[in-house]
Parts: sequence; C-alpha cells; structure tokens
Amino acid sequence: MRIRPDHLALAAAVVLLGAACTTTSSTTTSVSGTPVMTQLPVPVPPPLDPSGKWTIALVAQGQSMEVVMELAKVGDGYGGTLSSEAFPPIGITKGTLTGKQLVLVFPVPTGDTGTMTVTIEGDVMTGEWSMPGDGSKVSGKRAN
Repeated sequence: MRIRPDHLALAAAVVLLGAACTTTSSTTTSVSGTPVMTQLPVPVPPPLDPSGKWTIALVAQGQSMEVVMELAKVGDGYGGTLSSEAFPPIGITKGTLTGKQLVLVFPVPTGDTGTMTVTIEGDVMTGEWSMPGDGSKVSGKRAN
C-alpha cells in the first residue's frame, strides 16, 4: 500500500484535532474540622390580645350572674365596659396586661373601685374580682 500525500495531510489533521480535543482535569476536595450544628430559633407566639367580647360568670352581692365584658386596646393598656341585666354598663378605667395576666380597674356603685384579675389561656379566662365588701371567682370565655 502506498501512502499518498493527501493521506498524510489527513493523518496530520486527525492527530492535531485529537490533541486539541483531549481534556484533562483533576479536582480534589477535602473537608476538615467538625461540622457546626446551628439551632433554628424557637418561634415566638404573637403577643396576647384580649380585645373583643367576653362572657364572664361571677357572683356579686350573693347572686350568680353573667357579665359581658367588651375590651379594646387604649394606648398602652385596655379599656371597655362591663355590663349585665343586673346593672347598667360600667366603664373600665384601666386595663393592664402583663404576660397572660390582665388586671382591670372599674368604679362600683358604692363609689369605691373594683378590680378584676384574670389569667388568659387562649379564649378562656379565670381569676377573681373584688371590691370592698364583695368579690368572687371569675371564669369566662371569648364570645364569638
């Protein structure tokens, strides 16, 4: 077999093309040290807001009664009304929320001041109310 000059040119092109298309690479990865575990932040529940209408059971002057309490945010505290079939609406003059504890201050018919201190868990409240010469346990729930 005889090598023709065009075969020589073709062979040279194949060698050059093969050399141009050859790829060589090397990658080395090493990991050292101790992995660091980070704890996700604990979700913080939204602040408690007792605003709205509540139905409360209590005893006043020896009589069991249901009282409707309507609360609204006023400045840094809470205000609203207490009402029942037994008495006209009474304005809440001061309401302070600390954590889950709500303390309400209101005037009473004797001219004195009454207080209601309740702990709120979700849509339920429990605690007590008092005024000079009267008071009782309190339980209530958020009205829908």
